[in-house]
Amino acid sequence: MKTVKYDVAFEEKAGRLELIIRWFWSIPSFIVMVILSIIASIAMFVQFFHILLLGKRHRMLHDLILMYMVYYAKWHTYCSMLTDERNPIMPEK
Repeated sequence: MKTVKYDVAFEEKAGRLELIIRWFWSIPSFIVMVILSIIASIAMFVQFFHILLLGKRHRMLHDLILMYMVYYAKWHTYCSMLTDERNPIMPEK
């Protein structure tokens, strides 16, 4: 089994202005995340049957699901106040 590691460095200093910006920034990125989660759910469903019928994974579906998982991890660490590094509104390829 493979493990996934996502490392967030501890920073004692935190921006007060960033705390207010965080709430406004999280709204559009949440909307993007919801849309991505719907697309990723459909991709997981299709990927299941692709593996079941052909016995191999489809690369594009794999990359789409991975993009969602990375975006969710970055969004959640930002909204949980673990980091001040903003995630992009649109996911990176």
